[in-house]
Amino acid sequence: MEHVIALHQVYAELLFRGLKTVELRKSRAFNEGDVVFLYVARGNPYELRDTLRRLGLHEEQTLTKRGTIAGGFEVGEVIKADPETLWGMTKETSGLSLVHGEKGRRWLENYIKDYGYAFTIERPFLFKEPLSREEMKERYGVHVEGIIHLSRKTKKPWVRALIEDLLSRDVLYL
Repeated sequence: MEHVIALHQVYAELLFRGLKTVELRKSRAFNEGDVVFLYVARGNPYELRDTLRRLGLHEEQTLTKRGTIAGGFEVGEVIKADPETLWGMTKETSGLSLVHGEKGRRWLENYIKDYGYAFTIERPFLFKEPLSREEMKERYGVHVEGIIHLSRKTKKPWVRALIEDLLSRDVLYL
């Protein structure tokens, strides 16, 4: 199954640089083998700037652009666990430590109350030509802003057409 989700730019940058190899979610959003396309949402611009600086990079060196579907990944292993276990397993692979430092644990505990899911990121890829929100509006008549989660399960024809468009695009595997 294919999905389109929003991810803050700072995490998209980490993912496409190979520094984020696990995606954390409150619910079981994906299954092993699913393809997840990433809509790059704004997020906190200071977190992006500071994280890039810690990596020795400048904002002009980003691999992604806000407001685009920039690429994606295939879902590997799916793990269900409580926040403490998830933190122990993913603090170095989820991007939370790079973005929040030790406060990443608190962020995770606030985000995932009783239990959550870790999805390993396999075969990340960037589109050679990302799909902008302006193109989405023009082609599919929809204005995308902020948090989204679309999947092929939908009965909406525009979502199915969007996913077919994404599946046909040229990619660069990282």
